Amino acid sequence: MQGTQGKAPESQTAQRQLQQAFPDFTEKEIAQLISYLEPRHFSRGETVWQQGDPMEYMGLLVAGVLVVKREGRFPGKNIILAILEKGSLFGEMAVAASHKHSVTIAAMEATQAYVLNSEKARQLFEQQPALAIKLLKKIVVVCGLRLQHTGSRLAELL
Repeated sequence: MQGTQGKAPESQTAQRQLQQAFPDFTEKEIAQLISYLEPRHFSRGETVWQQGDPMEYMGLLVAGVLVVKREGRFPGKNIILAILEKGSLFGEMAVAASHKHSVTIAAMEATQAYVLNSEKARQLFEQQPALAIKLLKKIVVVCGLRLQHTGSRLAELL
């Protein structure tokens, strides 16, 4: 895993940042979720993960900007698929599957995120199933919105 790892999230700062990203979660649920997360800091230009790397964690972007890109048909040419800003989830498939990343993600500026690694996700599902279901519902909504956006972009090209 790239980035600098911090200690457990500072409770009040993490609570505030996560409450903004998950407004339908209660304070108690946010506090429970925090115990499973690790802070990560990425420097400008730093690669969060490379296309083809194993999926190890999902993240919630709380500060900074990430670029999502994929290798094009020609070597060394990348296609920018998305720009992620504060409040965005990324790598969400890692909580449910162990595949390889289909995209590269890099920090466009100094970036802070909270990550949920695969092992902590497994613990969350076992120890806090109601909270895990609520998180999965959020992930499904995010994935659905991304799919709608992709469908719209594809329709514009046809």
